[in-house]
Amino acid sequence: GVRAVPARPRGVGLSAGWQRCRAWVIAHIIISLVALPLTFGPMQQVVIVFQDYIQQVVKAVEAGSSTMPTQPDGLSGPILQISLTMLVLYLVYEIAFLTMTGATLGKRVVGISVRLRDEPGPPPLVAVLTRTAVKQVGDVAGLVPVLGLFGSLFSLLDVLWPLWDPKKQAIHDKAAATNVVVGPQPKRMPKP
Repeated sequence: GVRAVPARPRGVGLSAGWQRCRAWVIAHIIISLVALPLTFGPMQQVVIVFQDYIQQVVKAVEAGSSTMPTQPDGLSGPILQISLTMLVLYLVYEIAFLTMTGATLGKRVVGISVRLRDEPGPPPLVAVLTRTAVKQVGDVAGLVPVLGLFGSLFSLLDVLWPLWDPKKQAIHDKAAATNVVVGPQPKRMPKP
């Protein structure tokens, strides 16, 4: 049978894990497509450096050398540029859409949105910034050599947390007091 989606206070259904996952995939496809023209140059540099490195390895193997070429130089700059471009695009995408409508394009496609746990409407900027910052902690820590493993573990734990949380909140949702719910958010009315 069909498993019921846990209900939020006031009868709003909480999103299922597969909905969040599909929204994440759609968001990353959109961001990657937008980033393509902005990262094409650095990606070409990465390809050129790797091609040169592979040629060095092939020459070493053909020559019967027991030592392989060292790690290719010239990768850190283009990779950092690509990473920062993707991060900035993600932040703009996430913050703009969540504060305006409560849903990124990916969330809209799958029929879910983000709201404060106890108040309908798109979440306020402070909640979106908190939520986004906590989501990014693991990714940013992942770029630091010693912290990389811990950053990756945090990101994995954050994504999996809704599976056992009774309120179906990820760690970033708990930090911002938000929930991902089924359906769109009503427009936030200005407070008198």
